[in-house]
Amino acid sequence: MKKIIIIFISVFLLLSCGGKSGASTNLYSQSSSDTSNVAEVTEEEIVNERARGNIERKLIITANITINSKDVEKTYKSVEEKIKEYEGYFDNVESSKNRYYLTIRIPKENLNNFILFLEENENVENKNINTKDVTDTYYDTENRIKNREILLEKLRNYLREAKNIDEILKVEDRINTLTYEIESMKGTLENLNSSVNYSKVTLNISDREAMKSGNANLYNKYINLISFLKEFFSSIGFFLIGFVAVSIPIVLIAALFYYICFGKIGLIKKLYKKIK
Repeated sequence: MKKIIIIFISVFLLLSCGGKSGASTNLYSQSSSDTSNVAEVTEEEIVNERARGNIERKLIITANITINSKDVEKTYKSVEEKIKEYEGYFDNVESSKNRYYLTIRIPKENLNNFILFLEENENVENKNINTKDVTDTYYDTENRIKNREILLEKLRNYLREAKNIDEILKVEDRINTLTYEIESMKGTLENLNSSVNYSKVTLNISDREAMKSGNANLYNKYINLISFLKEFFSSIGFFLIGFVAVSIPIVLIAALFYYICFGKIGLIKKLYKKIK
């Protein structure tokens, strides 16, 4: 009887341990799964933080504006004064009679105020504003520069310890290539910074009525010139026709006179011989 009791207790203990071991395994698996989920949530939170704008967005804003002005010089002067006030500058200035074509750079924080000034004080006929997001390009370029600078520093440290000529030449060549790439990327980053920080405004100022009038005057001058040329060449044509018409009889009479007096008939010659 004792043996049976001991066997029963042993089997029960084994089953209990097995159950605990299985539970332990399940708990471990669940723990691993939970850890994986936590990692995924963390990555999603990071992406969401970027999407929410926790990093500074890099936006290039360009504006195209058309103004119809009765006094383009006055409008140009007021625009020039406002650009100075808003710490902007002219990128390009083209002018002709009754027209200005301007390319302006305005600090991004002053762009809305500048456009508002134009709309309140001038006859804005057309306005077009475009925004280009270069955030990914900007930070990608920035990270590439940092990575290359780290690699460049490692290569320089390696170069100090290198003793093999071939290795030295290869490392120096790689250093030169990296240096060129870094400088090129820094130039790209500077251009992006400039385009982001200073918005580009293309401003077309013109006096439509004056330009139409000027075009009409030019057209009238063209028509008058054509009429003058027609009359001039017509006069020359009539003169030549008249000249030919008058000249032919005169030439014929002169030829006949010569033929009678000095030619084969030669009346003058015969008279002269008789007198002689």
